[in-house]
Amino acid sequence: MLTLVDKPGKYRHKALSQEDVLGIFDLCEAGWMHNGNPKNPHAELTSGKCSNGFFDCPRVLRNPNFCEILAIQLAKKVKKELEKLGIRLIDWVIGSPYDAITFSYEVAKFFQAIHVFPEKDPSDPEGKRMVWRRMTIPKGAAVLQIEELITTSGTFQKVRRAIESGNSEPVNFLPIVGTLIHRPPKLPADYGDRKVVALVEKEVWAADSKDCPLCAVGSPRLRPKTHWKELTGRA
Repeated sequence: MLTLVDKPGKYRHKALSQEDVLGIFDLCEAGWMHNGNPKNPHAELTSGKCSNGFFDCPRVLRNPNFCEILAIQLAKKVKKELEKLGIRLIDWVIGSPYDAITFSYEVAKFFQAIHVFPEKDPSDPEGKRMVWRRMTIPKGAAVLQIEELITTSGTFQKVRRAIESGNSEPVNFLPIVGTLIHRPPKLPADYGDRKVVALVEKEVWAADSKDCPLCAVGSPRLRPKTHWKELTGRA
């Protein structure tokens, strides 16, 4: 089992399973899935919605060794998928602000690629719009997109739109998006001509309390960050 002080080099030539990666999240108190028992509590998200799963990627990636270990694992997995398509060169790696920046940086380092990211538009009161204005990606450069978590295609599409609209040259995004956690409400998920490659894939839903199947059977809902032990049964 990995520990908080494990050095990245120890795992450079070892493939981690999905269970190994989930073990890191468990160690960092950052990952949980409901086991289906209606007596057990479920998660209340910051949005106020209920969910049967919770993944707090920043809580894991704030540990530099885990960030590097997981980035190398994802980079190797992405590399294999790209090679199946005859793609062997990555020129630029794009991350999204702000949680994915350190993670995508480590992936870029593995590929010896340039690392960049768009910015959140300060004029947007909701902080959701992104802009691309500090540099230009050259025409024909192979661009790989890396996220830390994908629920739907919403965030990575916003990143692409910002770069495509702000870049003075056409952007050659590769047909694969890499992510640490892929947690759509239903698997397999269809993103058209883009394939998501992830270290962990889990079906995770979110619903208003009035529509929550766990609330309906009496499962209490708890905020993960303040009731972790009760949520995971370690209290």
